[in-house]
Amino acid sequence: MTAWLDLTKKEFRLGLPAFIFSLVFLIGMFAIGILIGRSLDMVWELLTFIAFAAITLHSFYLVYYMLYSLDVERKRMHLWLHNPLPTSSLLLAKLVSGSTYMLITFIISVTVLWQAFGNSMVSINSGEWLGVLTLWMIYLMITTILFGCTYLFFWTIFMALSKTYNDFLSFVFTCIFFVGAVWLLSAFDGFPFLTWGAIHIGNIPSGVEFSISNEVHHFEIEQTTTVLYLSHFVRDLALAILLFGGGCWILDRKVEV
Repeated sequence: MTAWLDLTKKEFRLGLPAFIFSLVFLIGMFAIGILIGRSLDMVWELLTFIAFAAITLHSFYLVYYMLYSLDVERKRMHLWLHNPLPTSSLLLAKLVSGSTYMLITFIISVTVLWQAFGNSMVSINSGEWLGVLTLWMIYLMITTILFGCTYLFFWTIFMALSKTYNDFLSFVFTCIFFVGAVWLLSAFDGFPFLTWGAIHIGNIPSGVEFSISNEVHHFEIEQTTTVLYLSHFVRDLALAILLFGGGCWILDRKVEV
């Protein structure tokens, strides 16, 4: 356990530049929103929209983090894979460090959204908003993990192919595998066993209507009725675990250094 904790600490140091860049980018988004909002006299409304967008973008945070971290590791793969710890421990350390950094920027975004929404002129039922936001955040976290494990899995396929082909062909073949996998999974979307545990959450934000004319601005969040399924939560978690396990197996058995 101590060895894995030491490895995780190393991963935090390795991923620090990626985290700092994402933090600066996030703060920059809010700063630009404040500047533009002041000129339009709608700071809180614009911050609400930007914070909402920032939270949604977090679904790709682990992809971005793994892209940076695994690219660094590729340059010293012979040292990384010769670590006495199993491959699953090496990759899990990356997921833990990336998820921790993601939670920091995620909490900042949620805090800004909460404050901006509370001071804005946008009218949404508070009780309904809290319920929707909670479910949305849970599903967003699961989606983030799924996307991160998906990138990890196909990165290991790319690494295995690159032992036989050059990087360009390996990338092309990996993209073909990815498109084929997405097509195969989409064929199961309508199956009844994937639509159990329906949660009717009423109206949720689906878009933003914004207009300015004669120094009068109009800002309104459009809403739509939707249904979430517990089966989708279970499906995505199970798929993330399978992809993580598959990535570990490929890296362990097929990537020779």
